Amino acid sequence: MEKLKVNFEVKEDDDILSQMKKEFHECAAAVKYCNEIGIPEEQIDDNITKIFDFVCDINYCRRCPGVKECKKNNPLLISKVIYKNGVVSNQLVPCKALLKQMSFEKQFKVRDFPEEWYNKTLKDLDESKERKAALKKYAILTKGGYSGWIYLNGGVGTGRSFFAAVVAIDAANRNLGPICFLNCGTRLREMGDMQYSKKGNELQDLITRYSSVPFLVLDDFGNEYKTEFIRDAIIYPILSYRASKNLFTIITSDFTIAEIKAMYAINKPGEIRARQIANLLANECGPEINLGEIKIH
Repeated sequence: MEKLKVNFEVKEDDDILSQMKKEFHECAAAVKYCNEIGIPEEQIDDNITKIFDFVCDINYCRRCPGVKECKKNNPLLISKVIYKNGVVSNQLVPCKALLKQMSFEKQFKVRDFPEEWYNKTLKDLDESKERKAALKKYAILTKGGYSGWIYLNGGVGTGRSFFAAVVAIDAANRNLGPICFLNCGTRLREMGDMQYSKKGNELQDLITRYSSVPFLVLDDFGNEYKTEFIRDAIIYPILSYRASKNLFTIITSDFTIAEIKAMYAINKPGEIRARQIANLLANECGPEINLGEIKIH
């Protein structure tokens, strides 16, 4: 007589399914969602393997490690449960963290600062009186007001760029953009070179963008290559338009406004335009905020 063969795999599968059902019922968010979309209890049992993927995603994403650290089988995607015409199915959709990151990055039309700063917040700034004064102006912007521009100067390594980037990051998270964060040494030189090429339309598009963008940072201003064209056709139109429309602007520089005026005079005829630029900066920025010479960042 042949011995009865016991299928242990069936028992193991039953145990696994039972554990899946248990974890489902312990996940309040998954239970609530399935009830909201109208899946009958018997359908839940019959489709527990599909629903369990959703449960796993909920439990994993509850302790989200961040976009760059996601270790799921389907990184940055959620297995969403669909119930239509009596059929339960799955659909992979972007997770909230990814959507938030995409929305954040979309705020930046130009971003000349390291991506590693993305996770920095205003809490990462030291609480010196100079930085508090600058943040006070920005705080008014976050409440829908306007109190002029911010002009930060000081020695190399004092955290001017870092401060401007952190404020821009905070603005992006608040959807106050679009934002352009420009390194003047690179961007103004590129724009100046366009006058010698067949990129006149592209140059005008850039001037229009930088003039009208809601949030502009001119980082390392004064270290750019200086020409009459850059001064008269690029810098002055951008600054004058932004001043006329009360558009928020942060300027960081090695130099004082008085030094900017002297450098952009270039020659005797240029003194008038250089003075106009300096007056714009002084009127819009008010007192310059000097971060000193101590290396912080």
